[in-house]
Amino acid sequence: MGMMGRGMKGQGMKGDGATGGDAMAPPVAFRMIFALMDADGDGTVSLSEFQVAHERIFRAMDRDKDGKLTPDERNKSAVPQQ
Repeated sequence: MGMMGRGMKGQGMKGDGATGGDAMAPPVAFRMIFALMDADGDGTVSLSEFQVAHERIFRAMDRDKDGKLTPDERNKSAVPQQ
């Protein structure tokens, strides 16, 4: 199955608003991030899948590719570049 696997709406995913319509359901943004990390589409995120997703984020933030994040890189990553 692909990166989106069985779809964005899984068990308990109602897609109601930014914070979810069900008091027990996680916010929509969390569900979207979870679905993107679930590379094999099995409805769970393994340690490996979690690490791969965060490594991609780290590499995108590490603008000078030195393997370290500086406060400047961190701050610039939060603001879209023009």
